[in-house]
Amino acid sequence: MARDHAIDQMPSGFVWDLADYLPDRRGSKLESRGAWSYFSNPAIANPIWGGKHAAFRKGTKLFICGAGGGLYDVDQTTGVVTQVTGTLFPSGLTNGVLLRDRVYFASAAGDQLPKVVTYNGTTVTIATINANAPHASLLGVYKERLLAAGVSSSGGIVDGTNIPVDPSYIFFSPTEAQGTSPNVGPLSAWDNKSFIGTTRAITALWPMAAQILIFHDGSIERIKGSIPPAANLNTDMYTDTFSEQIGCSEPASVVSWQENVCFCNPHGVYLTDGATIRSLTDQGGISDLWTTIYGRKKPGTQVHATVFLDQLFVTVLTTWNSGTADEQRPMTLVCDLTSRTWMRLKNVHATCYIDTEIGPEEVYWAVDPSVATLGSNQVAKLSSMFFGPIEFDPDAGTPTAPDAVDGNGLPVLPHLRTGWMRLGQEGVKRVRHVYVSHMTQANPTNKADVLQVSARYSPFPHLDPMLVGKIPAYPRYRRNRLRLDKRSYGVQIDVQAALPAYLSRLYDIAIDSWPQDRGKL
Repeated sequence: MARDHAIDQMPSGFVWDLADYLPDRRGSKLESRGAWSYFSNPAIANPIWGGKHAAFRKGTKLFICGAGGGLYDVDQTTGVVTQVTGTLFPSGLTNGVLLRDRVYFASAAGDQLPKVVTYNGTTVTIATINANAPHASLLGVYKERLLAAGVSSSGGIVDGTNIPVDPSYIFFSPTEAQGTSPNVGPLSAWDNKSFIGTTRAITALWPMAAQILIFHDGSIERIKGSIPPAANLNTDMYTDTFSEQIGCSEPASVVSWQENVCFCNPHGVYLTDGATIRSLTDQGGISDLWTTIYGRKKPGTQVHATVFLDQLFVTVLTTWNSGTADEQRPMTLVCDLTSRTWMRLKNVHATCYIDTEIGPEEVYWAVDPSVATLGSNQVAKLSSMFFGPIEFDPDAGTPTAPDAVDGNGLPVLPHLRTGWMRLGQEGVKRVRHVYVSHMTQANPTNKADVLQVSARYSPFPHLDPMLVGKIPAYPRYRRNRLRLDKRSYGVQIDVQAALPAYLSRLYDIAIDSWPQDRGKL
């Protein structure tokens, strides 16, 4: 999908819109995504703002955090939700972080002490870390130390020594070798000299192997070295400027991929290896689309991102209801990080993403509950959309396979829109037929009017094409022909699923045409 190009000059292999079709999946050029369903049950009382998949020594836990301050334990086999005794925070900027055998969470306001969650094999416990720790909103882990930043200017003082808490400071916790058991590491007293000042308020951070990326709104700095400052100790850490033009104020959008870091800002989606920065939206040709989507971002929300199967998922939440137009609803853009190409997913409105730490690769996402009938305070899995049902063999019988409907009751209706194609040298052509090669398995197998094919003969990128005809489901490979019979300089084809199907694959779209005298107008 690329929209930065003229609609009549689309690069080979790109289309104007690709929604809910997965490219190059299981032997087909395009395959409809699978339906998602709610995994956690029952729904919790408040929207979900974050969580953590934590690999404790006594067992792995999946936590979700509710806006009411509750922490919930989700059984990873059954999805059953149990509330943990105690409270966290009503909101947070990022998921929790794991250091050794403890998970740390921070308040979005940066005006409270972070809290620590532990698991002894039987009980999950919530506690507050040492009273002299900074009141941070951003946490990270670097070389066995907990990093704390994003401190509110009203957060108080560190260690009672009249050192002002500054939102441009990043603080370093003690190591596990410091303190007296059981209060070791971040649970012990923090050194009031163990911090580094940066040039602006810190809006996001991400520790890499040999440096810490410090994000500001409009710039990025790097902290390098391994020994942080402390009382009576010389440090080898230093700060340098990475970028004075690109920054990030969306901490939930900062995620890692292999040895790289991805992040978002109002200008685009970026990838960096710590030495260079590349714009994924520019490379993928969707900068204009990104600017439009970001301009509709719902006030008080932030961009959420994750990586699954080498694909970057970026969700921008908007204000919407059941009557909102498709592209004005919350949108999840997906970038194949190996090829820098983009597509989008409809009805995947995530208020947070929670990655698994060990075991099979999985991402849990919290469903946006802002439209009461179309969202619930539960989590779903990304894998169900990529590893959904496989095709059935019609020669072996006709199964009563369910058509694809998401957990909130909305059908999966994939969409493809090509660019406007001239079909040869400039000049009038006789455009006779459009051919669509597909396999659409539905229940019943001859379900009528499943695919809707439309065409437009003038290059209007933002106007819907006019209906040409509809195609019924067919459980085997089939090539359908629809009559156009127009004189035109070019044509744009639109294939839209009008009804849900069990599985839909697109293999080819072809035009039957021939040029007329190029002197004719």
